[in-house]
Amino acid sequence: MSYIIKIQNGCWVAGWSESSLPRTVVFQNDKVFKSLDEANKIKEKLIIKNNHKKLNLQILDCETAKREVE
Repeated sequence: MSYIIKIQNGCWVAGWSESSLPRTVVFQNDKVFKSLDEANKIKEKLIIKNNHKKLNLQILDCETAKREVE
């Protein structure tokens, strides 16, 4: 199963940016993680790196996320 990290409605973690919180509003540009463990590790790194923000990151499987977008 594949996973994505949702930042908020209509915004996901992107895989192409080097910013402190790489994000995209284009669902097809989101970063797809091959395992839940990999997604959790990145989620924790982003929370630590952005401790000045109140992030509520959610990990969703890709199929669930696609249904939210449609």
